[in-house]
Amino acid sequence: MSSVKISVNRLFGSDVGALDVDQSVRPAGELKERYPNGVRVRAQIRGISHGVYLEGTLEGREHEMCARCLEAFSRNVSVPLLETYSEDVPESDALFSDVTPLLNREIDLGELVTQLLEVDEPIAAVCDERCRGICHICGGNRNVTVCACSEATIDSRLAGLARLLEERGTD
Repeated sequence: MSSVKISVNRLFGSDVGALDVDQSVRPAGELKERYPNGVRVRAQIRGISHGVYLEGTLEGREHEMCARCLEAFSRNVSVPLLETYSEDVPESDALFSDVTPLLNREIDLGELVTQLLEVDEPIAAVCDERCRGICHICGGNRNVTVCACSEATIDSRLAGLARLLEERGTD
């Protein structure tokens, strides 16, 4: 990703109350594949004591593969942006601090976008909550075709319990 840096130096003077940001950002690597059209950052940056506060949203369209049916699908993504930057936080403390270091009075939107999109990634994305997935016997997509496979396959570890239930049902 090309670095998208925004200078916030003007906010440290008394004449500027806030900076409005409306910026397109194109992620790199795996994120580039998931967000081929990039994302849009709309935010406002305000000065605070020894730093700045960024508030807004990150929006884009993510291309995913369904964890159930293995079909490609797209979903709209909207991630809230609430980030505090401070000149008082050394870069060496960045991993341990709730506040991001403000280096050279610049905000790297590319880095912020990468972090937020990686955190927003669902563990198992599904195309639809009603997705029926793939048949574990024939491999067919059960959203597209109805297969005649028997769902009554008994796990060998539960065979004894199945026999017991069968015996109790015949009495």
